[in-house]
Amino acid sequence: MQVDEETLVGRTVDVSPYGLLVVTAPTATLKVGHSYWVELVADKGNTLVALAEVRHVSGKGAGLKMTVRLPV
Repeated sequence: MQVDEETLVGRTVDVSPYGLLVVTAPTATLKVGHSYWVELVADKGNTLVALAEVRHVSGKGAGLKMTVRLPV
């Protein structure tokens, strides 16, 4: 994920057709309501790059709403 010209690495722990729950460290750099470019890398090496809006940030991670439907 690109945040203020820096790469933030995370792990997706939950996924739906238009959403992700991502565990990152630190999540403090993510701002609710802001959109960031996200690169998803599947276990087979397939990638998807899309814009995602931060919907919530908590101790469990960051909830992201994707602008494209995810292949789940």
